[in-house]
Amino acid sequence: MTGPTKRQLDFWVRQGYLKPVARGGSGHPREWPRTEKQVAHLMGRLVAAGFTAAAAADVARVAVTVGGDPVNVDVVLAAGLTLTVDDRPAVREAS
Repeated sequence: MTGPTKRQLDFWVRQGYLKPVARGGSGHPREWPRTEKQVAHLMGRLVAAGFTAAAAADVARVAVTVGGDPVNVDVVLAAGLTLTVDDRPAVREAS
């Protein structure tokens, strides 16, 4: 599985979904705190699964800051609606 593209990361930073460590500006590589790397990785998975970037950012941020382990966590989206994030491969049921 690949992570988010550079274009996705740039867009997510401009939208305020991700917060790299501020460094010199244009032409300087970004530095990413561990939590931001985890949020970006989970956002990439959620967007690939069909979430909007905004919704993916919200869920990923909660999963990382509250769940601690963004690979295996349950995120309550609403009353009676819980999203389970784990590292098992997706299984598609036959139609």
